[in-house]
Amino acid sequence: MRLAVLLAALFAAHTAAAASFDCAKPASATERAICGDNKLSALDDRAVAAYESVATTFGVADSTDFKNPVIDLLLRGHQEWTAQRNRCGTDTSCLLLQYLRRIAVLTYHPDPQAPSPFDAFIGRYAIPVDPARELVVMRAPGDAVLVHIGVHSADWNCDFAGVGRLDRSGKLRVVRVDFDATMGGDHAVMLTPTRLGMAVGNARAGDDISARFCTSGGSFDQPYPRADLVQ
Repeated sequence: MRLAVLLAALFAAHTAAAASFDCAKPASATERAICGDNKLSALDDRAVAAYESVATTFGVADSTDFKNPVIDLLLRGHQEWTAQRNRCGTDTSCLLLQYLRRIAVLTYHPDPQAPSPFDAFIGRYAIPVDPARELVVMRAPGDAVLVHIGVHSADWNCDFAGVGRLDRSGKLRVVRVDFDATMGGDHAVMLTPTRLGMAVGNARAGDDISARFCTSGGSFDQPYPRADLVQ
């Protein structure tokens, strides 16, 4: 399914209760069960809103190129979850669990039903003071996470998104694949947990990520505290 079609299906405003499909024309017993349950309908709304926020953060709405592995994994994750949800049939307890799992993942929390070695990294790290910055780590299908780092000041901006995997030493290496041949090859950063949040460093000697993905004067070399510590 093309990205524009999928996004339209997920984000279109409906007058019926659930947001991800039309409750006036439910296509399955599962959709009828969700539409007929106020709590599940509300969770469906929350899941769609969370997915829309994640898609915006990772720039999905700005690209229709499936060669981008970030877009591919984000969409595949939502499709896999939809299939898991639909296997619940009309079991409302099962549907409730699946929605709570998906909302946790889409809000940068570990999957409560599937612990992984990535859980120590998953989260939202952000601070509003100049330069404002945000780093998010989200669980993705397979042995991977999606990572986006944005830093913004009055004079410059930085933006980097990639797929993270653990190396042999347990460090998180995040690669921005040069899928569109515009960046002179693949580039990578290393994420290291700190006492208060996360640190970002170049993964390869001589590969200056700030020079590549920031405007003049910008730098990823900033502290990224956990968002819940600065709110």
